[in-house]
Amino acid sequence: MANWFYTDALAAQQGPVDGSTLLELNRAGALKAKSLVWREGMEGWTPFRNVARDLFAAAAQEEGNGGEEAPVEIGVCAQSGQVYPMRELLPYGEALVGPEHKADFVRRLMEGAAVGIADATEQTVEYTGFWWRTLSSLLDYMIKMIPAGLCMVPYYVVVVVSGPSSGGNAADMTMAAAIAYGIGLLGNLALSIAYDTWMVGRYQATLGKMIIGAKVVNPDGSRLTYKRAFVRWLAKKPLNTVLVWLPSTLGFALAMGGIVAMAQQGAGDGSLFVLAMLTGLFVYAALLALCSGVYWMAAFDPEKRALHDRVASTRVVKK
Repeated sequence: MANWFYTDALAAQQGPVDGSTLLELNRAGALKAKSLVWREGMEGWTPFRNVARDLFAAAAQEEGNGGEEAPVEIGVCAQSGQVYPMRELLPYGEALVGPEHKADFVRRLMEGAAVGIADATEQTVEYTGFWWRTLSSLLDYMIKMIPAGLCMVPYYVVVVVSGPSSGGNAADMTMAAAIAYGIGLLGNLALSIAYDTWMVGRYQATLGKMIIGAKVVNPDGSRLTYKRAFVRWLAKKPLNTVLVWLPSTLGFALAMGGIVAMAQQGAGDGSLFVLAMLTGLFVYAALLALCSGVYWMAAFDPEKRALHDRVASTRVVKK
């Protein structure tokens, strides 16, 4: 009976399908132990590993021509995250490995990436908290400061060379400085894209996240593609910048502009200019704090997701 629903690698709901289809999806790697499933009568969504034992038992009963349902022990492959009957898994220390993933697991061992690996059957995901994520962002910012500064070197050179003592044409000097500044901004943009996209796609984490022991994954715990890592950058940098800084700056400008206009109509009372500045700063700070909710929502989300995690369907978890 097709009454099961499940979430795919991007946390999108799929279904309905029957229990045998869930097993086939698991066997194909499209459904993992951590993937969420649900059917009518259940209180809520639950990881696939919690219902896999009954599904494997029902499948075994059908293969046995309707005989008595036999208990089936299950385990989770440490390499793929897929669920298998225990009889099909190969033990390696505390870990269990699916037969078709043995070669990949051995390769990981040879590369030193599977040191200390343990049984994944009962493991749960531990999400990285808001303050740890804030620390990793600050670390990434400091790491990128030097290469970002190097991108602006042409602009600094142009400004120095075309200074007041150069005797050149003012319009030409201004144009040269503007072009150099634009090149610097493009360099910073390329640096940001390359850093976040390549690091997350290749290593599952930026250097800041590596330092705090976190990584970026899909909802089912799998590695992000470079395309998905780029989508995450789009949501994190351009989108969040527009949502945070644009309203804050606009509010500051409107508050100051309104009070300055009042000051001009009131015979230029100097105290109104001070009031304009203070009011503008207050509005700016208030809007900045409010709009920064795209980040601090992670403090209240059960899976510690900021807005860009929701847009890109990613999670930041502890290694």
